[in-house]
Order: sequence, then structure tokens, then C-alpha cells
Amino acid sequence: MITISIEVIKLGIFAKVSNLCWEGLTLKHISHKEIVIPYLLFVVTALLFELFLVVLFSISCFVFYFYGYSPDFVYYVSGAILLFILVITASIIITIIVRHKMIFMKNASESSFRVLGD
Repeated sequence: MITISIEVIKLGIFAKVSNLCWEGLTLKHISHKEIVIPYLLFVVTALLFELFLVVLFSISCFVFYFYGYSPDFVYYVSGAILLFILVITASIIITIIVRHKMIFMKNASESSFRVLGD
């Protein structure tokens, strides 16, 4: 009975830490556009780099298959990790855009006023 409660406490701590991490990655409590927009550009750059790595991984898979080479287990694990990171980065971008859509709407309306005013 005591071990179950300790495991529940450890699981609860892990859930709190993971929630805090997700809130930090998606800028839940930050709405300043000078912080959100550069961070979003950084995450988009990370996504582009990860897509580049996926292309390299795909090309290496093709080359390995063409020449009959069988890669190690670590190669396949790295591919799975790469896909996992790609999914997380894409979900971070989507969450940031959905949470902070008012910032992007304000920027769009400000830029249209600038164009009209010039």
C-alpha cells in the first residue's frame, strides 16, 4: 500500500514537470510579441533542419538498400528519435500559432495600415 502511494507521488511529480516543460516550450504565459515572434522563427528553423535530417536519413536508407548494407539497431533508433523530435517540433509550432494568434493578427493589421499609410 505504501509503495503504491510513493509510485503515484513520483508519477504526479513527473506529470507536473512535463506540464511545466510543455508550458515553457509553447510560451503559455508569455504574450510579448518581441519574444514570441523570434522564438517562433527559431522553432521554424529547427523544423527546417529536422526536415533536412529526415531527407538525409531517407537518402541513406535508399543507399543502404541499394548496396545491400544492413545498418545497426542504433541507426533505426536514431530514425525513430528523429521522427519523434519532428512531431514534437511541429506540435510546438502549431500550439504557439494557435495560442498567440492575436499577436499575429495584430502584426498583420499593423503592416496593412503601414502599407495603406505609405
